[in-house]
Parts: sequence; C-alpha cells; structure tokens
Amino acid sequence: MTVESALEFDTCFHFEYSPNITSFEAQPESYHYSYLDKKLPYTPDFLVVDKVKGLRFIEVKPLSKVSDPEFREKFICKQKAAEALGVPIVLVTEKQIRLNPILNNLKLLHRYAGLQSMTSLHYKILELVKSTGVISVRDLLSHTDAMEGDVLASTVTWLSVGKLKTDLSSSDLGLDSLVWC
Repeated sequence: MTVESALEFDTCFHFEYSPNITSFEAQPESYHYSYLDKKLPYTPDFLVVDKVKGLRFIEVKPLSKVSDPEFREKFICKQKAAEALGVPIVLVTEKQIRLNPILNNLKLLHRYAGLQSMTSLHYKILELVKSTGVISVRDLLSHTDAMEGDVLASTVTWLSVGKLKTDLSSSDLGLDSLVWC
C-alpha cells in the first residue's frame, strides 16, 4: 500500500490490527468540496470499512497543521461534502497514532505476520494457552524447554495472526505479558 507520509504509514498498523476494521484503502477516490465559492478536489488519506461505525474517510495530519485556521475551515467544508456522500470523515493526529506502547507493539506484531511455518513449539504454546486460559509468556517459558527468544517469538506469531490475544496498551510485549485465546 502506498501512503504519503510516515504518519500515514504508522496509521496502517492501527488499521491492520483493529478487530473492528475489515478493510482499508489508501488514497481512495476523490470528491469535491466548496470553499470560498470554489469547487476544489480532495482525496482523503484512507477509506475504512469498520464493523461498528461503517464506512469512514480518515484524514491524517500532524497536530501542528491542525491548528492552522485555514486548514480547519477547509476541513469543515470537506466534512460537509463527505456527509453529503454518506461517508463521514474523521481527522486523526499523531497524538492518536503514535501512542505507545501500542504502536511499538503493533509494529512488533507486523514483523511476525505473514507466511511462516509453524513449529511444534508454536503448537505447544497454543495448547498451553488454551488449557490455562490466561497465562504470562514467562509461565509459557517455564512449561517448555525452549529458549526465551523462541517462546516470545512463537507467542508473538500467534498474536499477529489473531489466535492469541493480549493487552497492547499497557506495556511493551515481553515475558510479563499475559496472553489468552
């Protein structure tokens, strides 16, 4: 997916791992809005399909740009035009996107996502979690004869594909992280 900024790139991690977002598209089809008696073209940064909130346009901007009065006036006009299309537009800033430890954890999940061959350790970890309910990665380590890095990597792989769950917002993923199915 091609995006226009590092901030938009970081936004994709949130979309990719949100349980409510079924799909998202960068630079969707443009629409026009009126500003100072002119009809201007506009392309939102993203079109998102959300299970709860439905279809939404997302505009990603640095907080410094949002404080500009002209930007705010134009954005209100863009909102009105989007509403007329039946698709609300939401403004998101780096305060919402670059929130850690969430963003760091999402990037870690992304590194372990994709096509990988699952090992016997992967399956052992999944079975341990299923049988215990909620367990720390450290406790998973104590139930295996594997190395710390391998247990953590296998756990993160299951997290990245959605087979295991954890709280991504309270701390960086590590040995003390609790996981569950």
